[in-house]
Amino acid sequence: MTEPRKSKRKWDQFVHVSHKAVQTQMEIDNLGLNMKDTTPAEKEDLRKIHAKIVEQEEIFVKERAKWEAENRCRYNKNEFFINRCRWEAEYKKRHFQSVYEDRRKAVKDVPCFWVTAMYANKIIRKEIAKHDEDALEFLKDIKSCRTDDLKGFQLEFMFDSSNPYFKNEVLTKKYELKDGGECTFLMAVGTEINWYPGKTLTESIEKMTIGSEVVQVAQTCQSFFNFFATKTHRTSLCLDEDADKLKGNIIPLDYAIAVILRDDIIPHAISWFNYDEEAAMDEED
Repeated sequence: MTEPRKSKRKWDQFVHVSHKAVQTQMEIDNLGLNMKDTTPAEKEDLRKIHAKIVEQEEIFVKERAKWEAENRCRYNKNEFFINRCRWEAEYKKRHFQSVYEDRRKAVKDVPCFWVTAMYANKIIRKEIAKHDEDALEFLKDIKSCRTDDLKGFQLEFMFDSSNPYFKNEVLTKKYELKDGGECTFLMAVGTEINWYPGKTLTESIEKMTIGSEVVQVAQTCQSFFNFFATKTHRTSLCLDEDADKLKGNIIPLDYAIAVILRDDIIPHAISWFNYDEEAAMDEED
């Protein structure tokens, strides 16, 4: 798990100095994702919780290295990976669940917390359309867990029940690996979104002339919520068991986004909330 690279700024500053960065700040302001909405007390609470998460991660890395040293010779490569995944899942449940729950409570009343954290990542930002903004404000939490066979993972997006766009309070995206002999099947299974009438964000209504008649046609449009579509990727990718993710020349975009959410955004959401990736890179350049 990696945190976003830090510039020389203080932890809770959101300052951009280059022209490109200023444009990014304008985009964030237009989204309503403004740090001025966060009080000093809220910032301090978030800072303390983030420090606890970082501390737990440091302990986790040491404990995992210890487990690997003690168990690497006991299993073949595949068995070692599966047993390590099982150990990690149990460890994180014991040591991370409570601090993540503290974070969930702390950010409950922080405006646009999760959409701000996601928007700070330049890859995810490209997938968030303007018309997604209001719906994503109802996002309360994002969680990840292992699939039953431990080779894949699932993301859970928790939405407030007052969300006026769809009825689902939880949207999931599950990634499973299936051996297809010469290739690997990546099964990406998403929740079917139960949209309220007239609120479907993944479709736009276009007028089309058919003969002498003008009709309205629903067409797929850009939306972050396309992420939840169910797909089957037949690929030549292979699982990098050390990195715990697929590797290859071409990675499916939805899978790449899922890994970013799992490994970067979820554990370091507070850090991303106070951060803009492109701006920090511009400052460091």
